[in-house]
Amino acid sequence: MKTLAGSHILLAATLVLAGCGRSADETQNMQPIETRKAGDLSVVLLNDAGELKQGQNSFLVQFRDPQGQPVDVGEVQLGSSMFMPGMAPMSGDSEITPTGRTGTYHVKSSFAMSGAWRFTISWNGPRGRGNTSFHTNVR
Repeated sequence: MKTLAGSHILLAATLVLAGCGRSADETQNMQPIETRKAGDLSVVLLNDAGELKQGQNSFLVQFRDPQGQPVDVGEVQLGSSMFMPGMAPMSGDSEITPTGRTGTYHVKSSFAMSGAWRFTISWNGPRGRGNTSFHTNVR
């Protein structure tokens, strides 16, 4: 019985560690789209291509400490808009959700047009309140 219980514990620990390693590798293999400093934090937009495109997009927002390690910032909100002369700003349809990995959030967005978009990101949690904005081209 002890051997069977020990085997189950070892198997569970191996699966947990394998899952953690896979998540970290997925993030490391992604390309940065844009990075902004906000106090002692770096806020990084990442995806597989290193750029955003017109239409549906999926990307990550990650918060990092000065050593480059992901940090928990709590609740995060994201907005996107495109300003055009003589017209009301166009809003991008964006949804941000935690990934389950520290400081990493998944974003699904839809951009109706290519061009210069502004992203505003705000957070409130263990690292206090903060915000930053990005100006990124959607191709």
